[in-house]
Amino acid sequence: MTPRDTSDATAFRLVTRVFLRRMVDNDLVSPHADRHESLAVLYAIVISVAVFATFFMSTDYLSEFVELPGVAALRALGDRFLFISASIAISALAALLSWDALALEPRDAAVLGPLPIPARTITRAKLAAVMVFAGALTISLNAVPSVLYPAFLTANIRGTRGATILRLMAAHATTVTMAGLFGFFGILAARGALRALLGERVFRRTSSWVQSALVLVMITGLLLAPTVRDTTVRGWIGRAATPYGLAPPVLWYLGLNETYAGRLVADTPIVVPARFALTPARRRAGQAARETYRALLSEFPALAHRGWLSFIVVSVLALATFLWTNRRLPDRSAPVPAPSQMGALVRQVAERGIRNDPEAQAGFFFTLQTLARSAPHRTIMTISVAVGLTHALIVVAHRGWQAVGLQSIPLSVLATSPMLLTMWLVGVRYAVRVPAEPTASWTIRMTWLGDERSYLAGVKRAAVVLATLLVVLLLPLNAAQLGVASALAHTLFDLLFALVVLDALFISYRQVPFACSYVPIQHPKIVWPAGLASALLVTYGFAAAERWALSTAPRSMVFGIVLGAIALLVQAIDRARRRERCFVSFDDRPAPATQRLGLFEYITEHD
Repeated sequence: MTPRDTSDATAFRLVTRVFLRRMVDNDLVSPHADRHESLAVLYAIVISVAVFATFFMSTDYLSEFVELPGVAALRALGDRFLFISASIAISALAALLSWDALALEPRDAAVLGPLPIPARTITRAKLAAVMVFAGALTISLNAVPSVLYPAFLTANIRGTRGATILRLMAAHATTVTMAGLFGFFGILAARGALRALLGERVFRRTSSWVQSALVLVMITGLLLAPTVRDTTVRGWIGRAATPYGLAPPVLWYLGLNETYAGRLVADTPIVVPARFALTPARRRAGQAARETYRALLSEFPALAHRGWLSFIVVSVLALATFLWTNRRLPDRSAPVPAPSQMGALVRQVAERGIRNDPEAQAGFFFTLQTLARSAPHRTIMTISVAVGLTHALIVVAHRGWQAVGLQSIPLSVLATSPMLLTMWLVGVRYAVRVPAEPTASWTIRMTWLGDERSYLAGVKRAAVVLATLLVVLLLPLNAAQLGVASALAHTLFDLLFALVVLDALFISYRQVPFACSYVPIQHPKIVWPAGLASALLVTYGFAAAERWALSTAPRSMVFGIVLGAIALLVQAIDRARRRERCFVSFDDRPAPATQRLGLFEYITEHD
């Protein structure tokens, strides 16, 4: 090996390590914190949920003293559908959250370009980092469920041999890993193909919106996957129904698993313990389930063939588009987007409404620009919308688009809009805690006058405007189900509800939006489930009161007046609490572990 080859290999390893650290995104979100802690907590939650879900789905198998193989094989179809769906969606989401890091960036060219490293070495290092990240993520996500689920599945099938369990584990691990890599490489291929087709200039303008749309689709699909029943999966496999949405790719990899390991469970002989006898009804049910499963065996090879073909095509396409679009270092200059006429019109209309309050104008436009252009804030809002949209899709799938009478309106129908609004406003409340640009926050500090009320009022107005757009978009759906008159009243009630929720969420907020240091939420495993439960209680409680109000016109008038009074009362409380000025700290530090024991304050005072 020549000295030049040695130097290239060393440079390749070092640059790969740099890019791999970039894949986990350690950009600063405040002067004293990065995203390592947030991502670590996120992945820990994902793995914990995977273990908990594996045990929860296996309770039916563990609760049976003697599990019948045919029944277990049919139940496992729905479980494996959920495992494969989660693997595809979570891996795709990981790729989407690292969207910009999936290819060479202008700052990579600015940092590494001047160094004596060949461009091909940088490209190969980037590709290696992406591959290592995809493999490590997928394996770590699916390793524990791949061991636990087959063990739980066969725990009470007494005729199962140890070699069979190992084969089930290997087949499950292979299938979900291939599915996860399919999801990750699918996003990588989509990004590369879009960049190659649109060109660099158009791709830079549309990339962020494509990323947000894909995040919305993947999160919605992930949240909808647990609602798919095993009978629905069997209908899709047997062609009794047409799969919808993202179900076809999941069925391909499900067919791949069943082709290699499906018979291992269904054909296991029934072994009954001594002094225990199965009833004739259970034997007939077990035999019927076994025959039902065997009738589906002819469908699995075609699905498995599509699974192998899709995996190969997506992998090759991802590799080809990556090498083509990254064959040279990107341009270091960042083009300035041209101002749009629609944006100018919106600006003029908004300025007329708040022309006498420059601080409110600053808060209004800065909020709109941050939520639209900042990748972290756009991701936060996309996730919040996806949660609300999932609830709406479940309601629509269950109820359909048919009209319902005012006397029999289901709470789920009336709760659709409030849930979406609540999730949106919660997203805004969380987004203001993340600084728009930590390195530029000093400009806000230099002009800070010590009063955030007008600026925060502009932020709230921007949130109300965006919430109003959501309500208007939902108006056709509400009109189709409730009628025009009831839909208009429902829309008015939703807007008043949004005002109350928005003021309630910000009533204790004493920071400068988008400018202060980011401090992670303490005890997220408690806060997030409690927050979701509270959102469900509030929205469905509001829906119950609204159903009472929509029954008659006088009740609707009284309900509207009461909502308006509550909105004014919450605003008055908020203003009263803000009369006394509070000290605003722009550089709050994340609480270290020692602070829980009271040691951090002691060190600070005596340092």
